[in-house]
Amino acid sequence: MNLRLFQLGDSALPIGGFSHSWGLEAAIARNQISGAASLESWVRSWLHHALGPLEGVVVASVCKAVLEEDWLTVREGNELLWASLTPFTLRHASRDMGEQLLALAEAWPWGSPTVTALRNISSAAARFKEWHHAPVFASLAATAGAGPGEALLVYLHQATLGIVGAGVRAIPIGHTHGQQILTALHDDIQDLARQLAGRDLETAGSFCPAYEEMCHVQSRLYTRLFRS
Repeated sequence: MNLRLFQLGDSALPIGGFSHSWGLEAAIARNQISGAASLESWVRSWLHHALGPLEGVVVASVCKAVLEEDWLTVREGNELLWASLTPFTLRHASRDMGEQLLALAEAWPWGSPTVTALRNISSAAARFKEWHHAPVFASLAATAGAGPGEALLVYLHQATLGIVGAGVRAIPIGHTHGQQILTALHDDIQDLARQLAGRDLETAGSFCPAYEEMCHVQSRLYTRLFRS
């Protein structure tokens, strides 16, 4: 039983994830989501078309790269997210969580060498010195002993927990409904992890203009609970 990976995948990890809805709040404000059934459908689409093809592939490829000590690919994974996360709300959220996870892991005896390695990479880089969440998560998962498939499975599960939790607070729906949605999405998470674990970093990317527009709308909501 990998307790380090359990800790890394904890949805309550204090890295600020609770303050983001990843565009979900804007969808609720537009009445695209009004209950448990529509939330489940929205999260499923988000996993398959937005999160999985981009951040998911980055997690798997960076995890593999760390295991092979291929630090160039690790850096390229971070640079790819700086270029690919076009809504500034998502880009800033990903960066903030990555930097907070680095700061947290620096105090973990097993994680601090990886933090040092990532900091050395960024200090030598000409740009993009701050780290996104996905490559930091993947690097620490590899250090914890996970392979690309296992790291991706935990990453997708943690992300799903976060966005379902945002829906429980923002719609609102009951926690029982939230757990039912999570259970219904287990097969999707496992299937995605199997499909994406072997993909190369060069294949990472998603094309979801309607979703990206929704993320831009988030910053202009009259009232909001979440930062993104």
